[in-house]
Amino acid sequence: ECVEIIEEVKKLYETDIPIFAICLGHQLMALATGGDTYKMKYGHRGGNHPVKDLSTGRVYISSQNHGYVVDAEELEKKHIARPAFVNVNDGTNEGMVYEGKNIFTVQFHPEACPGPQDSGYLFDRFMEMMGGNDNAEK
Repeated sequence: ECVEIIEEVKKLYETDIPIFAICLGHQLMALATGGDTYKMKYGHRGGNHPVKDLSTGRVYISSQNHGYVVDAEELEKKHIARPAFVNVNDGTNEGMVYEGKNIFTVQFHPEACPGPQDSGYLFDRFMEMMGGNDNAEK
């Protein structure tokens, strides 16, 4: 349905412009580079979706709202992109890193920041209560 936008994304892909694509942008970049998406039975909605960073092994809690997922296999076979994140619950693709490009994409919403760092300042407050961390926020 986003034919015109996909054509514009193809043009951006051919440049050296660094790109960080989020959610629909993740899907559009995959489609623009010869990948595919498929409809999920229920989709991923709301917060508390664990996603694993394949480069570090760390798991992050994410916010999501999508009903389609990128089929990463074709992009990986063609050496266009490799999976960067995977959904811990169902194993679906959650992000890609594009080979030879300054492009990476994620399906989840990192800007929503529902993960454990949201209330990290509470630990600083606790450390201050114990007499440590003089620079803690009050």
